[in-house]
Order: sequence, then structure tokens, then C-alpha cells
Amino acid sequence: MRQIHYIEWMTNSTPSTRKLPLFPLGTVLFPDGVIALKIFEARYLDMIKQCLREKTEFGVVSIIKNTDTSDEDISLSFSKIGTLAQIEDFDPIQPALYMTKSFGTQRFKLLSSSQEANGLWIGEVELLENDPLMPIPQEHQGVAKLLDEIISVIQSEDLMGEAPFKKPFKVDDCGWVSNRLAELLPISLAQKNHLLAQTNPRIRLDLITEIIEDDDLRNLMMH
Repeated sequence: MRQIHYIEWMTNSTPSTRKLPLFPLGTVLFPDGVIALKIFEARYLDMIKQCLREKTEFGVVSIIKNTDTSDEDISLSFSKIGTLAQIEDFDPIQPALYMTKSFGTQRFKLLSSSQEANGLWIGEVELLENDPLMPIPQEHQGVAKLLDEIISVIQSEDLMGEAPFKKPFKVDDCGWVSNRLAELLPISLAQKNHLLAQTNPRIRLDLITEIIEDDDLRNLMMH
């Protein structure tokens, strides 16, 4: 019976929407970002195995607040914008323990969600357009250089395996630079979700530059 639900994940309700399994987390995944997950709950083990077998993606959404609501209402605490995650690497350490690494591919709007009998959340989502390629404007060259410096430090200390992003490095593109800085900034979950929701990468980079300059985060990020 459970296999029927798996098949239903990928059915399209309309040409612009689809259903997919959700992985709610206390963090935000941005397109081209990397997320490492330790999978041990049965519902997520089944989900990961299905995604690997079918070469499909799952959705990462933030739990934006902890509430004591009933199961029927808990979906109200999910962020309304999430990101598709494609599994890139997995290590079945034990039959009931997977170490996985996935990367973000495309943002989506969460239209509705429901919970399966096994506890897995299924979301109906509308895919959002990918960021258009947009060169870094002159006023944001400073934050782009900051990101380039951070990448250099990570590379020099051989930490790329732990970095929240991977090659290719597109330090001349507004969308890529804004997404990477949004991941790295020590800001609240609500702020990160607000940045993720920005459909214009130039505006997202505007907001990030303001955060860095207003909160004097430049030196903090380098240390």
C-alpha cells in the first residue's frame, strides 16, 4: 500500500504544480547549496531509498516556529517557500542509518501539505523560476569580493567537503553570490526565509549588502 503513495508523489495536479515528499528542517536550503543529513527515521529512510531508486527530488522546507498544535495544524508552521533537493551522495552506514549529501536545485512555493500514515509529509508545490543570470553591479563588488575571500580561505584550509556550496563558483552572478552569502550569514531563520523568497536576485543581494553593512558582519564572516 505504501508504494502507491510513492507513485503519487510525482503526479502533477496541474501543469505548474507537483506533489513531492517534504523534509522539514530548522534551516534553509538555497539553490546550489549543499545540505548533509543523517537519516535514521523509517519515514525518511523510505523516502531517501525511493528518491535514489527513481532519481527524484524531495523538498526542504523550514519549520519556522515550534508550536503545540495538533497534527492537522502543524503544517501552518512550515515556511511557504522551499527548495528541491537532489541527492548527490549517500553512505548506508547501517541498514537503518544513512549519511547523505544533497544539493538545492530549484525553489518552490508550498501550496498545501498533508501527512501520510507513516508520518511523512507530502506537499503540493508550485515550482518557481530559477534566478536569471545577472552580473554583479558596481555597488555590490565589495560583498562579492568578500565571498571570494571566504572561498579562498575554505580552499586553503581544505574544507570544501564541509562547505555549504560546491563548484562551479559563480562569483560574478548576483543570484549565486546572494545565495551563498545568505547561507553563510549569522542571521535568523526568518531572515534567511525572507531572502529565499526574493524572486529578484539583485534585490536579494541589496538586502544582504544592507545586513552586512548595518550589522558590521564583514569581519565576523572572515573569522
